[in-house]
Amino acid sequence: MSKVKGSGGSSAIDEQDDSTSGETAICLVTGAIIRAGTSRRVYRTRNRAAGACTLHARKVASGTGLFFLLQKCTVLLVHNKKSAYSASLYVDENGEEDPGLSRGRPLFLKEERFEALATLWRQHGIPGEVAQIRSTSDRVIRDNWY
Repeated sequence: MSKVKGSGGSSAIDEQDDSTSGETAICLVTGAIIRAGTSRRVYRTRNRAAGACTLHARKVASGTGLFFLLQKCTVLLVHNKKSAYSASLYVDENGEEDPGLSRGRPLFLKEERFEALATLWRQHGIPGEVAQIRSTSDRVIRDNWY
């Protein structure tokens, strides 16, 4: 999974890209495996091209998306060009998250978090949640990054 190339599972592969140039994301709506947040994108551009997750969300859900970032072990919420990190769906036996998978302990799916996320999706609450997280977080993701 960490060697996914292209975006949205397409067969177009950029030959100059290497497997470490981004993160692997799984769309929680469609199950598509996507390379997201590539490190080779331009930082300074005002009109940065949309990332793979943003493009996928536009294609399948009118700009709203839910993704699980494998290497960060966290959920990414996307609404149009804005995105925000949400709580992980996986916790250890003590109920603690392991961001970046640095501790190496076995993780288990937290059913309550999964159901809360599914409810948020069903009730069209992703845009409001992205706005709320971005307004209160000290970690804001650049527009169109993912």
